[in-house]
Amino acid sequence: MNATVRRPFGIVRVLRSTVLLAMAAVASAQTSAPGIAVQGNQFVTTSAGTLGVRSVGANVPVVLRGVNITGSEYECLQGDSVWDTIPSAETTAAYQSVVNAMLAWHVNVVRLPLNEDCWLDVPSSSPPPAATSGANYVNAIASFIQVANASGLIAEVDLHVGAGPELVKKNSNNIDSYPAMDTNYSGTFWQSVATKFAGNPAVIFNLTNEPEITSWPCYLNGGCSTKGFTSPNGSSNYWTVLGTQSVVNTIRATGARNPIIIAGLDYSNQLNDWLSYVPSDPDGQIVAGIHIYFDDLDCEDAACWTSVFGGIQSAGYPIVVDETGELDKVKNTPAQGDTGCGSGSEQTLTAWADAQTPQVGYWFWAFTSVDWKNCTNGPDLLEGPNPPASFTAWPNYGTFVESHLQSVQ
Repeated sequence: MNATVRRPFGIVRVLRSTVLLAMAAVASAQTSAPGIAVQGNQFVTTSAGTLGVRSVGANVPVVLRGVNITGSEYECLQGDSVWDTIPSAETTAAYQSVVNAMLAWHVNVVRLPLNEDCWLDVPSSSPPPAATSGANYVNAIASFIQVANASGLIAEVDLHVGAGPELVKKNSNNIDSYPAMDTNYSGTFWQSVATKFAGNPAVIFNLTNEPEITSWPCYLNGGCSTKGFTSPNGSSNYWTVLGTQSVVNTIRATGARNPIIIAGLDYSNQLNDWLSYVPSDPDGQIVAGIHIYFDDLDCEDAACWTSVFGGIQSAGYPIVVDETGELDKVKNTPAQGDTGCGSGSEQTLTAWADAQTPQVGYWFWAFTSVDWKNCTNGPDLLEGPNPPASFTAWPNYGTFVESHLQSVQ
């Protein structure tokens, strides 16, 4: 999700270096979750395992449905935590508590948004604090993924935030507006991430979250200049875009064979020209990534989904809605309290996705406690306070997602 689509700030406190260092080098560990690969226009398992709450065999088609978590894309910039998603002591049990709550909802995939600057410990005029960057950040992400995989969850990691020297930590809107991969750091970031998880077939890569550039040729090939963040003095920074083809090549050069999600433009919602500019992958593991928020974006009704997204499926690629959420408000009065979100838009989307052949997976934003009322600032799935005392579904949006996931998987 992008700040211009109203970022929810969420739930959780976790991790410090003493615990993190003890959990290092987990990406190559054996997992209970099956390996996942692209076969034609669907995901298949590459090994037997437990997917969410169900046992699966090898070489069978599967549908991935789950949630996003928040915090790992921005909390590290402040230095007090890597997460806002884990309400407990900084132990493996804290990770497990979140994973267990997801499993109770029958989630089988979790998406982790990453921060390029924290992963690489990028030097700048405003660098990420050492306690939550570099090895400490990397080990935190890998440790959570180890726990998730061991419990049957597939993990997606996406490049959500980055900027290098142009990073402006204190402006959260800028932090979450990441226009495109940059030639300064994104190649190095993906080389490092791919190397870390090359031995883990239960991890999916998403090259960039919600690209804001408008040029499909530049998105594929790079080389154009894009406006970055606005500094506190009002001046704009620019950087050169790194194309998706270059990054796919970088990932494959590490030996990683993980599936790779290529997002659409216009906040990952506009995929009209996706087929014409999809990068070539010698391993045939490319997936189309879609975001749907019913917020005046290009493709937000069933007719468009069938025409555009269905066309990508028909061409032989899987599609996934790896961000979606309820942004509509339900009016309330102080006497009524906060009533959540209940427009029915997510019911419309899931009904369409479940009716496709093959079925389309979706992961909801976000497994987070409510600190923005009635979806004013974003779709939260859990009741507050923040961090939550329990993982109770927020009325309407949260309760629908919980019951729906339980009913379909």
